[in-house]
Amino acid sequence: MVLSLFYLKIVRRYDIILIQEIRDSKGKAIDKLVDLVNSQASPFQYDYVISERLGRTTSKEQYAFLYRTNSGISVISTHTHNDGDEASGTDLFEREPFMVHFKVTSTEIRSFVLVGIHTKPEKAVDEINHLVGVFSDAQAQFNTPNVMIMGDLNADCTYVGKRAWEKMPIRHDPEVHWLVGDEVDTTVSNTDCAYDRVLVMGDELVQSIIPNSAKVFDFQTTYGIDQETALDVSDHFPVEVSVKSNTTSGVEQWQQLPFYTATSIVIVVIYKVLQRCV
Repeated sequence: MVLSLFYLKIVRRYDIILIQEIRDSKGKAIDKLVDLVNSQASPFQYDYVISERLGRTTSKEQYAFLYRTNSGISVISTHTHNDGDEASGTDLFEREPFMVHFKVTSTEIRSFVLVGIHTKPEKAVDEINHLVGVFSDAQAQFNTPNVMIMGDLNADCTYVGKRAWEKMPIRHDPEVHWLVGDEVDTTVSNTDCAYDRVLVMGDELVQSIIPNSAKVFDFQTTYGIDQETALDVSDHFPVEVSVKSNTTSGVEQWQQLPFYTATSIVIVVIYKVLQRCV
């Protein structure tokens, strides 16, 4: 029950939250998580959209986006990236990226696409490079340039070293904006790795992001819990980014707004939450 309170607090910080590594084959875990969030007294209610079970092996995963239904957020449509034929081994991703086209009336930008991706650690370099094609697919599929790719890219430490970065075209593409720096630690354990990233394309979306809002939410420190308990919640910290609300005008004004007044888009790997909610 104590862990459930942490899940509740984390989810309710955000207007939209991506949850990865959902391995519950019965499909009940996400419903129980949303029921938990909606059952407690709160001015906000959440709905969700979820991918099919994805993966080359028998170990399948799903992506789910939870979003506040009474914050002017709705889902226009979804799409799973077609990366080739798994049977012939010509597919590009261990788990295909899952795309959601959101309409948001409470932000300066009224619609954008969010894409969830969890790369295979040993193939992180290749899969990250292939995200250029994912951007193009999302832009064509939803007829918008405004796309944000987010998730556990395994984009650091032993999986993507400094030499690898130098040879990766997507890292040097001027149209792709990397919002989480290499120096950021997104892990709960004693490692120091920037595995989780947020990549953005589209001038309107880039300009709508509050500068320096992309950061890690260290729930271990915030909630005053030990590392063992924190790891029970998740082995990754959420990475969050805020988008300007449509009620703001001027830099000084929106920088002073309380956190919850801007729509916040966050990535967080909390599959343990879903396992324990079953």
